[in-house]
Amino acid sequence: MKKLLIFIAFIAGYLIMSLELLGFRLLAPYFGNSIYVWGTLIGLILAALAGGYYLGGWLADKKAALSLILKLYLAAGIFLLADLFFYSPILKYLTGWGVIWGSLTATIFIFFVPMAALAAASPIIIKILTTQEKTGRAAGLVYAWGTIGSLLGTFLTAFVLIPYFGSRLTLYSCFFLALVILAIIFLQSDWKKISWLGLFFLISLPSLSLEKLPSDVILQTESVYNQIRLVDAEKMVLVILNSQRNKLNQSAYIKNGTLINFSYIDLFNIGPIITPVKNLLVLGMSGGASVRQHQQYSPETKIDAVEIDPKIVTIAQERFGIRESDNLKIFEADARPFLERSEKKYDMIEIDLFQGSPYIPFYVLSREFFQSVYSHLSSDGLLMMNIFAPGHKEIADPILATINSVFPSVYTIPIYDNFMVLATYSTTSLEEIKNKVVRAKAQVSPDLRLVVDYTSDSIQESQPDKKTPIFTDDWAPVEPLTYQMLKGLKL
Repeated sequence: MKKLLIFIAFIAGYLIMSLELLGFRLLAPYFGNSIYVWGTLIGLILAALAGGYYLGGWLADKKAALSLILKLYLAAGIFLLADLFFYSPILKYLTGWGVIWGSLTATIFIFFVPMAALAAASPIIIKILTTQEKTGRAAGLVYAWGTIGSLLGTFLTAFVLIPYFGSRLTLYSCFFLALVILAIIFLQSDWKKISWLGLFFLISLPSLSLEKLPSDVILQTESVYNQIRLVDAEKMVLVILNSQRNKLNQSAYIKNGTLINFSYIDLFNIGPIITPVKNLLVLGMSGGASVRQHQQYSPETKIDAVEIDPKIVTIAQERFGIRESDNLKIFEADARPFLERSEKKYDMIEIDLFQGSPYIPFYVLSREFFQSVYSHLSSDGLLMMNIFAPGHKEIADPILATINSVFPSVYTIPIYDNFMVLATYSTTSLEEIKNKVVRAKAQVSPDLRLVVDYTSDSIQESQPDKKTPIFTDDWAPVEPLTYQMLKGLKL
């Protein structure tokens, strides 16, 4: 009995941490992966655990028995089974509730009861063990083995289950483990009841094939960093990260032929028109749309492309033909640490680091980051950076003010809900930039002339108010500003 009880505590610890990590992945495509979502999820799970521990202690004083633990695991199993069938519709429905209220309500529906039930088992196990062990030793054993289970749940879920099997199978594995505990407990009392668990298991099997992909989805997969979808959109393929909303989160555009579709990605071709680019650094390669454009329109340029997600690199290689060559080197790395380790100078640094826009890591919007970018540019070099900020000055202005605090000349090119930042290493003027763009029109490929005309008509000099705050590593409230922006959007 003692070993069984410790094993049950171990599995409870495993399930609690596995479900918590899984929660981040389930909520991210619908509510993003901002600190608000993390805070809401962690806070509610802690509330569920606190309530579960209190309930378990109260139940333990009334009747500490194995049958009581069975009922708790049965409740957790039933809710996990319901989650398998209904978590996707619930999340889709709650998307319209906003980041905070949507993620909060989703966490209550999907995780609150299983977490509370699993937590309630621990005080009961301790109470039963006190008939065989001293109270302190009984509590120590349960906490120790529960924590070891949590460690296993953390590492196995983060490094194996989610990256290699996906979120749905990870959730199914949690449900299956709950069934295993129920089966073991039934064997201690009435083995005939295991037939009911067999029915329970059979009911769960259709959930494995429940999620049908829309006809336009070419590929859906997960990695350590992202949920990835490739969507066929007529003449192009959209690479969409961490989102169910195609409209908002088009991370890359790929199509055969000229590639020009007049998106913000096309504007990156303006850089080599303004200044000769022999060495180009791309931070945030994604599916490789801009890399292919540079290879087509500036074939002599040597490109270093940085992408944090190895699975996206593989997709870019296998699906879109983005492969290393004498003029293209691909690095699997985080953008900022890559810069810190590199001593190379570039004529242009291209940045597109949205994790499925509108979310972008705060540490690539700080003054320290842009100082690092500046230090890696040649004397005639320039920065081009995509920013998603649809008509929202509260987040756009601090970003521009931060870039202006490092670069002597900064310009913007608005396009749809994005704007392209163009910043030069040396002091320039708007007239000088416009003249270079206009003079290049007759020399560039016909595909690029629309981009050249648009740039010459739309480019503006950035002159932020001196009172506008500047983002630093110490202070960069990107999440609350993004949240304010999303509140005003109809997604």
